Amino acid sequence: MGEKKQFMTVIDSKPRLLNVPVQEIVKYKDLIFTLVKRNYKIQYKQTILGPFWLVFGLIVNTGIFSLIFGYIGNFSSDGVPYVLFYLTGTMGWDYFSGCFGHNKNVFKDNAYIMGKVYFPRLVVPISNMVYELIRVGVKLIVTLIVWIFFFARGEALFMGWWLLLLIPTIFLCGLTGTAFGMIISSLTTKYRDFSHLTGALMSIMMYASPILYSVSDAPAWLKTVVNINPISAYIEMIRYSITGTGNINPWAVLYSIMFTAVLVFVAVIKYNQTEKTFIDIV
Repeated sequence: MGEKKQFMTVIDSKPRLLNVPVQEIVKYKDLIFTLVKRNYKIQYKQTILGPFWLVFGLIVNTGIFSLIFGYIGNFSSDGVPYVLFYLTGTMGWDYFSGCFGHNKNVFKDNAYIMGKVYFPRLVVPISNMVYELIRVGVKLIVTLIVWIFFFARGEALFMGWWLLLLIPTIFLCGLTGTAFGMIISSLTTKYRDFSHLTGALMSIMMYASPILYSVSDAPAWLKTVVNINPISAYIEMIRYSITGTGNINPWAVLYSIMFTAVLVFVAVIKYNQTEKTFIDIV
C-alpha cells in the first residue's frame, strides 16, 4: 500500500524547446531500425536489383560528369582522374541532399504515426539520417575501390591520417542536411510556400559547391561564393582526405562547423515547437 509507483516516461504539456531526450531515443532504438527498414522497402520494393540501383546510378552519374565536364568541358580536376574527382565530390553532397530530402516533409509524411502513438519525435529524422548514412556507406565503398585501382596505377595518393577526417566530415554533411530539412518541415506545416522554394535553393547550393569543378582555378568572386556555402568546406575536406587535392580554407571549415552547430540548435527548437501543434494543421 505504501509503495510509490515510479514512472519511466513523463509526458509534459510544456516541454522544453531545446530538448534532446537522449535516453528516450536510445530506448526507442528498435523503432529507429524499423523506420530504416521502412525507408528501404519504400525505395526498393518490387525491384529486381534492389540496392544495386544505387551503385548503378552512381556509376552512370559519375560517367556522365567525367565525359561532359571532364573530357569535353576540360574542367580542371587538380590532376586527379576525373572519375575519382567526381566520386569524391558527389559523396558529401549526396548525403546532405538525401538527409534534406527525407526530412523536409517529416511531419507531413509521418503524421499518421505521430498522431496515434507516443515516441520521441526526433526518432524520425534520426532514422532518416541513419538510412542515408547506409546509402552513403555503399558509395564510399565504391569510391575506395576506385581509389585503390588508381593508387595501384600510381595516379592517386595515400593520405594517411587524413583519412580519419573522412567519417566525421561526411557525418557533418548529413547533420547539416537533416537540420535544414527539419526547419523546412516545421515551416511548411503552416506555410507551404517554403516547399516550392527548396528546389531552387538546393540547385543554387549545388552549383555553388565544388562538386563539378575545382576551386583552385576558380576566379576570386566564385571562391567567395563557394566559401559562403557551408557545404563547400566539407566537400573539399572529403576530396582532400581521399585524393590529397583541393583547397582547404581553415576559416571556411570553422565557419561551416559553426553554421552547422547553429542550424542544429535552431532546428531542434523549431522542431520541438512544431511537434506540439502540427497534427491539427497537417
